[in-house]
Amino acid sequence: MSFGQQVLLVHVCLMLQGCVASGPTVAVVNQFSSQIDVTNPKKVTINIGKNWGRRLKKGEAVTLTSSSWREPVNPKIRPGRYTVIVVDKNGAVSSYDTNDLQVELSAAAHVCSASHSSNTQGWMNCIAKTTYKGIPRSYAQEAFGALWEDYDYWRICEPKVPSPSLREFASAAGLQVHVLRESPFVATVPGFLNSSDCDALMGSMGKDDLTRAHVGSGGGGTSTSDARETLTSNMFVDWSKVDILSATSVKTFDLVSELLDERVPYEGQEPINFLHYLKGFEYKPHTDGAGENIGKRVATTLIYCEAARKGGATVFPVGEHHELKFAPGPGDLLFFKYQPDPGLAMHAACPVIEGSKSTLTQWHRLGVSVQKPWDNFESWGRFHNPYGASRWKGLRYGGKDEL
Repeated sequence: MSFGQQVLLVHVCLMLQGCVASGPTVAVVNQFSSQIDVTNPKKVTINIGKNWGRRLKKGEAVTLTSSSWREPVNPKIRPGRYTVIVVDKNGAVSSYDTNDLQVELSAAAHVCSASHSSNTQGWMNCIAKTTYKGIPRSYAQEAFGALWEDYDYWRICEPKVPSPSLREFASAAGLQVHVLRESPFVATVPGFLNSSDCDALMGSMGKDDLTRAHVGSGGGGTSTSDARETLTSNMFVDWSKVDILSATSVKTFDLVSELLDERVPYEGQEPINFLHYLKGFEYKPHTDGAGENIGKRVATTLIYCEAARKGGATVFPVGEHHELKFAPGPGDLLFFKYQPDPGLAMHAACPVIEGSKSTLTQWHRLGVSVQKPWDNFESWGRFHNPYGASRWKGLRYGGKDEL
């Protein structure tokens, strides 16, 4: 069994005395100049430069004591799967959440790749020693497998250089299209929107109103998932108005119609899905659709109005000779279709390492209309569109058609 397979097979029970559901997995790192005692949930002494970890029961707390402190300390247990508690050299206590841990594991992996053969036991030992200056080795291996899936996914998200374009051409509207893959087709348009347009679009979104993103669930309906960690809100186009949202949608649908060589309906589509990614936020590998039937999704566009300073690439991780990486800049657009091989359209939003990322996602469907909108073709229930009856009265498809 390869080391990558071992990482995938490691479950949360590996480092624990028993496996109790619900609670977070906690590690305590002692960088202080004296020993630390854990008095709750179990009495343990952590010597200088050492660490300790275990899975907590739901609602369980951690209590730390030291001869150098006047009173016990109860560090904050962060929401989510992991909490790392660090007692620094001055005795100050800090706690870090799952997203912090994922970013630190990646930073350690970069450091250790310079001195160890990647994806080896020595590499993982180095990651454990480097992350927060030393977390339990089993904790590091479990968390790396859970948060980065495996070495290959980390490699394509992080050290891999972005994929070069195979060719370029000008669209009918004069946009410069960079082709990253011919089949299934993947292309980008640098600077599809300028900063003023992006500011106007993002200004219309109330970030305080964003909610956790959902994914389609079995048997119809949707649900939240750890695989999709992002904040979201829907943007409904009022086709009876000429504003920044409708103008952007017209520009997008016209481009996609050209790239698909089919006229994609304006009305009846899903709303634009605004996604906001904070540090550590991501969307694990997934597919958007297969495009096999009328009314189903056939292609996706992503407009990146805000790009992360580090991380946050969009990758297509399937197949050694097919994997792609796109590192967006502000205003860039990414387009990809699903056919003829939807499996190769599997993609992921890599974790944001520094900064934040905001995207406008449009899923494109053929055969939809005002009379028969997109939700008629899914089993997710009916979705209310306040502008569902509105129609675009201007020219379509670059002035070649009108309603």
